[in-house]
Amino acid sequence: LLAIVLNNHSQPPLLIHLKFSSYSGEYGGNEGDYFDQSSNQFEGPISAMKIRSNDRGILSIQVCYGDIWSNNEGNTAGRPSDMHLSFGEGLVQVNGRFGNAVEYLAFRTNMGHVFAFGPNSGLGMPFTAEPLHPNTVLRFISGRSGSMVNALDTSFVPFYDLSCHGC
Repeated sequence: LLAIVLNNHSQPPLLIHLKFSSYSGEYGGNEGDYFDQSSNQFEGPISAMKIRSNDRGILSIQVCYGDIWSNNEGNTAGRPSDMHLSFGEGLVQVNGRFGNAVEYLAFRTNMGHVFAFGPNSGLGMPFTAEPLHPNTVLRFISGRSGSMVNALDTSFVPFYDLSCHGC
C-alpha cells in the first residue's frame, strides 16, 4: 500500500511526511466507540482544543484543525477548558494517565507552554507520547470515547506542516 501511495503522490513533501511520521499507540481502555480524526488534519495544523474533565478524568476532547473544529469526542456535560496555540506553535509531547479511561492529559508545546487537564493524581498508569523524530508535532488524534475519553492515540508529523492550511 505504501508503494501505491508513493507512486501516485510522489511529491517530496509527502515523502518527507511519510518518512518522519510517528504514531504513539493507544493509551486507555477498550470501552467506547472508535474515533479517527486523521482526515481532519487536511484542514490545517492543530490550533486549539476544548477539553472537558472532572475529578475522575477526561470527559471529552474537541480539536480545532486550522480554523475548523472536529466533532466532540466524549461527553458534552460541563464547561470545556480551552487551549489555544500561537502561530508556529505545535504540540511536541503528550503526558497523561489512564486506567479504563483517560484520567489526565498534559500537552507540551515547542515554545515551552504546558496545558494540563483532569486530576493530576490517581492510580492510573502514566504515559508519555512524543514523536520518534525531531522537528515533528502532533498532527491528529484518534481513540475511543463514550461517556468519557476511554483511549487516546497520537500521530506526529514534520514541523514544516504547521504553516500548511488546507494541505
